[in-house]
Amino acid sequence: MPLDLLSVKQQSAQIAASAPQEQQRIQALRSKANELLAEHAEKGAELRAKVELAAQLDSWLRSAKPTGEALTARFPLPPAPGSLMVIAADGSQINPDRHAALNFYLVNLGAILMRTHSGQAPVQRVQSDLHYAEYSITGSVTQDQVGLQRDTNERIFLASLAAEPHDLPVLTLTDGPLELWGSRSQDPQEQQGYLSALEKYLTALQALHSAKAITAGYVDKPRADLVVRALEIAATPQEQLGDARKLRYLRGVTDTDLFAFLAPGERSAIFAHQNQLSARYDGPLALHFFYLNVGDARQSNLARVEVPAWVVEDRSMLDTLHAALVEQCKLLASRPYPYVLHRAHEIAVVSRAEKDEVTNMLQRALEAEGVHAGDISHKQALKDLPGRGRN
Repeated sequence: MPLDLLSVKQQSAQIAASAPQEQQRIQALRSKANELLAEHAEKGAELRAKVELAAQLDSWLRSAKPTGEALTARFPLPPAPGSLMVIAADGSQINPDRHAALNFYLVNLGAILMRTHSGQAPVQRVQSDLHYAEYSITGSVTQDQVGLQRDTNERIFLASLAAEPHDLPVLTLTDGPLELWGSRSQDPQEQQGYLSALEKYLTALQALHSAKAITAGYVDKPRADLVVRALEIAATPQEQLGDARKLRYLRGVTDTDLFAFLAPGERSAIFAHQNQLSARYDGPLALHFFYLNVGDARQSNLARVEVPAWVVEDRSMLDTLHAALVEQCKLLASRPYPYVLHRAHEIAVVSRAEKDEVTNMLQRALEAEGVHAGDISHKQALKDLPGRGRN
């Protein structure tokens, strides 16, 4: 069925008519948030203690925690780093499809190894894992479970590449947060599956630590409000801290609104993560983050960079990461984003033609063994009729 464009046009007009008032409301909240940031700039220890108390009262609280740097601190771009072995990994997947003839999924990992300032061409690596007719303890493997497997395997892949002999300092990058995200299901078996993946993930992080790799996760166009949440906790009366997760005085304000003062090349103060799984990332694996302006004089561009404690505690590693990220982003000129992450994505992505080839390859292999591959669902068959568009 085509879109009801008349209705959509009317709704667009309504949205546009209310937009100026909404912008004014958000701007007032941003001003309040920045006032709180300035007020608590030198009260990091006090705010950290208050966040930790709120977390004791509500273990589901997600927030930033100040470290030893002033909340409004800004750190200039360090000198350009020397030669590095920069390794980036990304993943893509073919999800299981109950309407398809074959019950399979595939996780494809792509990596690039780049010797900076060498003039040598980067080296590509690919790892493709095909799974057929597999089931989890809760039934058929879901798209979320495949995604969890992909994210876990990305970190394992990086750790194996970092462990290879290298004659240069190693910097590893992935796209997105360092924290391993999983299902929010309360099902004990689903939770156990996530915890099993988390153990493998933490082992890979530990391997990166042992390899003395500078490790980071890069978040482009971040929308998180973790520092904002800490400021909301700062404004919450002590007797209401147990409800801090629900008292969202600054809802709609993001961390990037707070750190708009960063000049090109500058990073913000470093913050620690406070969430239900923080204790799992302990010691050198404890997760932290900072904001980094990878833009230029024409346009600011803030990214969130997630790092483990072993990078935070080594100023040389931290400065190398800071400078290397800005250098990588400059390689893509007007669209600042780490070059190696862009290349890793290009390597990892599975095209529609490749998906069809995997399907045909598996089907032929099964038929050669006398195994009937099955048939597509009637729904899919009708969708595939000539002349039918997507809906």
